[in-house]
Amino acid sequence: MQLVEARAKKDRCPLNRAVINLISSIPDLEKRRTQEETLEQMQTVLARYGARVTLADLGEPLLRAVDEVLAAKTDGELQARLDKLRVLRTEMLKFEKTAKR
Repeated sequence: MQLVEARAKKDRCPLNRAVINLISSIPDLEKRRTQEETLEQMQTVLARYGARVTLADLGEPLLRAVDEVLAAKTDGELQARLDKLRVLRTEMLKFEKTAKR
């Protein structure tokens, strides 16, 4: 605060003008702000992409599990394969919930 008051006294201007002048004298301040915004946007994009890749990775086993369910010949086989399908689908739903956050 002493710096701002000294600058205001030296420049004979109000404190708010001295603050504005000091902030505007920082080199590349605007460029840093836009770089930080870009970095935040890229983090969001990468997080969404990671969630999609995870869902795609789970999609193939899910389709194989569906094929196995359809190919089941006995009730015992069908029940075991349905259980596997439920586990895979639960994992997909879990990743979808975390991806939306």
